[in-house]
Amino acid sequence: MELSKLLEREEYTTNHTLKGIEIKKLTANVNEITKNTLFVLVKGINFDTGKIIEYVLQKHPAALICDNDRKINAKIPVIFVENARKTLAILCSKFNKIDYRKTRFVAVTGTNGKTTTATILKSIFEKSGIKTGFIGTGKIAIGEKIINKKNYSMTTPDPEILYPAIRKMQDVGCGIIVMEISSHAIALEKIAPITFECGIFTNLSEEHMDFHKDMDDYYETKLKLFRKCKVGIFNADDEYSARAMRECENVCKTVSVGILWNADAMARDVILNGFDGSSYIYREHNLIFKTNLHLIGNYNLYNSLLATKCALEMNIPPKVIRDAIDEIKNIDGRFEIIKDKVTVIIDYAHTEFACEKMLNTLNSFKKSEQKVISVFGCGGNRDRSKRPKIAAIVEKYSDYAIVTTDNSRNEKEHDIIADILEGFIDTKKRKVISSRERAIRYAIINSPDDSIIVIIGKGHERYNITADGYHDFDERKIISEALNTRNKRCNIQNENQA
Repeated sequence: MELSKLLEREEYTTNHTLKGIEIKKLTANVNEITKNTLFVLVKGINFDTGKIIEYVLQKHPAALICDNDRKINAKIPVIFVENARKTLAILCSKFNKIDYRKTRFVAVTGTNGKTTTATILKSIFEKSGIKTGFIGTGKIAIGEKIINKKNYSMTTPDPEILYPAIRKMQDVGCGIIVMEISSHAIALEKIAPITFECGIFTNLSEEHMDFHKDMDDYYETKLKLFRKCKVGIFNADDEYSARAMRECENVCKTVSVGILWNADAMARDVILNGFDGSSYIYREHNLIFKTNLHLIGNYNLYNSLLATKCALEMNIPPKVIRDAIDEIKNIDGRFEIIKDKVTVIIDYAHTEFACEKMLNTLNSFKKSEQKVISVFGCGGNRDRSKRPKIAAIVEKYSDYAIVTTDNSRNEKEHDIIADILEGFIDTKKRKVISSRERAIRYAIINSPDDSIIVIIGKGHERYNITADGYHDFDERKIISEALNTRNKRCNIQNENQA
């Protein structure tokens, strides 16, 4: 695409002529620069972009875009804009020729429940016969086909990944694209050109305090999403989501769901069935129908309510919604249950709120004599303050805890573990096994029969991130092997006793 056409209708200044410059690649990654590349220099979060300008120019991109507070002298065209990050998203959308008339977009934001709510919505839309794209935590998919690279781990991808993915989805006829939207994506303008048919606000609790100044900044960032939504759907029982609804009344159409407080749509006559899920009566105005939900936990009632209301706003028939939810038996890495002589639960919880909700739910319906053994770690290069808080929650709701690692990234594992251990009171209730594989094996092989072993933190992930990069790591394989070892030992013991 010709650079002058790519920049049509954009505000910029430059001292160079842009006509006749052909652009074949658009990127903000210095390692991706080749001939005919338009490079966008974005302000770094953890590094000084000033240090990389010389390196960028040595790679001879066709042109360079940067914020207008920069002073760059170069032989190539340098284009100055007010917000390079926003420009990057807009140009990626143009470069990939996204046609926003073809597809309706749905956004799901909040601290917890994004993946589950988005997955329920995807199932509902597909049940109604609409080809649906999914862009979420660690997964970009068209139907059941995953189109992201193996080590993709973001919630909302960077523009260079996001808009080519949208284009692929449009090329195969996706009528709806469901997206999880992180606060990072909003703050960093990744979704600048997209307008959403519906936006969902699940809840808000303390998270990403290494990125946001405080909770108010985190909340205000989330709130910006609804300026881009035709309809906003809010959780009336969550303090921040309910506040957001009040503050968005003049921004978009607002509707609410709830269980405890009056809302536009409510779950009534809720019956919790432990490991079998729950059922409730969905009620709003003149509409009422029963929902059978196989996903475990009170928090999943809210996720299903939000998804149901969104689907209704998009004119999906109630019967389709009800049948689609009834067919969802589990969601990868979200209270995923593996039953044997011990019950193993894999869950993605990695915030204090999510850990407490999940473990409290488990304790509410487990048998009194069942022991809960939790295996968990905390991510490196992330908010350190939450590590001892998560440890305190795990100690409160578990009979025993095994502290291990979880995506240490560039931090030293023993430093992360040291932070975690500060949250424990009773040192007799926990053990440290730094190898996550050995920690899982130890818990499964050595726990009493009928124990519940909760593997917390990685959920759907099939990798581990260290200073050396990404490594294959599938907890399900480790769990399966450990269960086999446990069963063989039990059989040998029984034979010896006989």
